[in-house]
Amino acid sequence: MIVNKLKIKNFRNFKEETIDLNNSLNIFIGDNGQGKTNLMESIYLSSIGRTFRLNSENELINFKENKSCIEISMVKNNYNIKIELFLEKGKRKQVLVNGIKLDKTAEMIGILNNVIFTPDDMKIIKGSPIERRKFVNIDISQIKPKYKYLLNRYKKIITERNIILKNYYTKAENKDIINIWNDYLINTGFEIILFRNDYINKLKKYSVDIYKDISGNKEKLDLSYCCNIGSLDNKDNDRIKKMFNEKISMNFKQEVLRGTTLYGPHKDDIIIKIDGKECKYFGSQGQQRSAILSLKLAEIEIIKEEIGEYPILLLDDVMSELDNKRKGYLINYIKGIQTVITTTDDYDLNVLTKNYNKNIFYIDKGKISNITN
Repeated sequence: MIVNKLKIKNFRNFKEETIDLNNSLNIFIGDNGQGKTNLMESIYLSSIGRTFRLNSENELINFKENKSCIEISMVKNNYNIKIELFLEKGKRKQVLVNGIKLDKTAEMIGILNNVIFTPDDMKIIKGSPIERRKFVNIDISQIKPKYKYLLNRYKKIITERNIILKNYYTKAENKDIINIWNDYLINTGFEIILFRNDYINKLKKYSVDIYKDISGNKEKLDLSYCCNIGSLDNKDNDRIKKMFNEKISMNFKQEVLRGTTLYGPHKDDIIIKIDGKECKYFGSQGQQRSAILSLKLAEIEIIKEEIGEYPILLLDDVMSELDNKRKGYLINYIKGIQTVITTTDDYDLNVLTKNYNKNIFYIDKGKISNITN
């Protein structure tokens, strides 16, 4: 999968830019606040349908304008694909793929596969379980279209079930319908659990070996799926579903008392350990960065395994977060993977990538110029 061209109009601080991307390495250099992350955001938005930053969609449009658009031309599985994304203040965004309007933005997920690595990804290690669930949910949604549907369905089930729990004793009909919503919860949650378990096993398979290489075979990374309903080890599907049902039945009075659903994949976590110790609490800064790097590179390999092609890799100002050893490992690893890198300092990158086929761009106040020698 290769992105050939990116067109941006009235997006963030960009007025109108057209960029021809190298099918190998693309380096965007500029000071902070000039638009480097905005560029990454435009590609990510065209892939996932939402930003990786906490902003409203109106803020994505240049403050002097009412409309914005992003156009991406790419080749995937030998097919030419054009993605067009339109933003207008006060209206829902629209997405066209090869000229055909999508009914829902979620339908675009999985067309332009990406793996993004930003300094904020340290939250996957240091943050709450919400960050780790978000990480897994985005990854699985890119390669398993059904998973996104299940997540949306599950969210609605939780909302409706919580309303019933909060009003369980005040509305007589709630006692008649709660078992129906319990079945919805268990059946949909069960499918999500199976998807997550499979994905985390694959993530472990790749990331453990990658971390071993980064650490010079001196340390061992381990991942485990902390499923809220209990351990899945050595349990078949029927036993997992039965276990889920038992959790709901045994804790129903507590759920009614608290007015919320206490068990299900919305409470899951991933435990990340190095040499048997939880990385969140006991890992050094270097170990935590190596763990994140391993997870991100493992993402790439899983997508390649699933769709037969590498995704585009987006590295947003992460080189400054890595020491020379990890920089070297990363740059060596991405050979053969289309990569977009943003940085404030190109010296180390020029040394590390001197033999790479690459395009080098300079960003200044939303203006992009190609400075490749």
